[in-house]
Amino acid sequence: MLAIGICDSDPDIIDELKNIIAESIQSITDWQIRIYKNGEEVISSIEQGSFDCTLLFTDIFTDTNSGIIAARYIQEHEVDTDLIFVTSARDYVFECYHYNTFAYLLKPLSKTDVQSELLRYLSEYRSTPKCLNIFIKGTTRRIPLNTILYLESDLRKVIIHTRYKTYDYYQKLGDLEELLKKDGFIRCHQSYLVASDKITSYNVNELYIDDIKIPVSRKYQDGIRNLMETEAAAAAGNDCFLTSSISLNQGKTGAFVCVQGVYLGAIIRIKPEQKILIGRDGSVSDMIVNLPSVSRTHCAVTYHAGRSEYEIVDFSSNGTFVGEGFRLVKDEKYVLKPGTEICFGDRSTVYKLG
Repeated sequence: MLAIGICDSDPDIIDELKNIIAESIQSITDWQIRIYKNGEEVISSIEQGSFDCTLLFTDIFTDTNSGIIAARYIQEHEVDTDLIFVTSARDYVFECYHYNTFAYLLKPLSKTDVQSELLRYLSEYRSTPKCLNIFIKGTTRRIPLNTILYLESDLRKVIIHTRYKTYDYYQKLGDLEELLKKDGFIRCHQSYLVASDKITSYNVNELYIDDIKIPVSRKYQDGIRNLMETEAAAAAGNDCFLTSSISLNQGKTGAFVCVQGVYLGAIIRIKPEQKILIGRDGSVSDMIVNLPSVSRTHCAVTYHAGRSEYEIVDFSSNGTFVGEGFRLVKDEKYVLKPGTEICFGDRSTVYKLG
């Protein structure tokens, strides 16, 4: 069941969004709507533990600025939800980009735009792996569940084994068993919890994940046998938790955030270390900017997450401009920092690097 929240003080907008959501996804997935009149209601619901929205449509101005206050709260507390802003405010795009924001849509609402972003969200949500969040030395580590082979108890610690790396931290294996059982993890021994879809073979006393042998104790033999016969798998949590939010789970990405022009509100994310081509020609460009002054292949950009910087090379006829209007020299490599303004061909449409 997909819970979708709407936070707005305007009942007409609430009704309009409810109708668009229903029309867009009623044949795709089961869903429910949660209504919040302002950001305070959202925060209160989170603090009471009743907030379960996977996606939240919210205005910025719901009774003063409570919408954006709620967005900041969600980001600061790493609440497992994504946001689509629906607002008449044109000057908050870049600020809101940092708040678990999937999209930024302007009022009056365009039914086509809302449907397009909602369906795009559902597609990305389904393809983004759920993550196990653990705390190591005061830092949250997110481990995609689909990379975990098995978990091993060692005294007061748990060791998480993925195919290429291990993580160890203080946790009870029993707590993880409760948290992960609905995601296909099963206890096979007092000291082992395994990902059932990674089991390659088993017998009464042991199971294998490729060439890794893991013991099966008598207490858990029936459970393993039933699992393998029925492929059944059936989360809760305390000192660790699961997240399914795209914003939390996709890791650090770069972005172009349009803050002025015909694409105002557009947020185009780019993966680290992946060179993308920007231009007018959709047959060769990864990011299409369909404006008269933009070349068919205008420039290439690579985001380096480790250094938090963008590498850009211009190929265009009309130029790529950064900052207050500096034109990049064609075919030369430049390094830009997040927050830099960038324009393609002219100053009519302005992006900021996220």
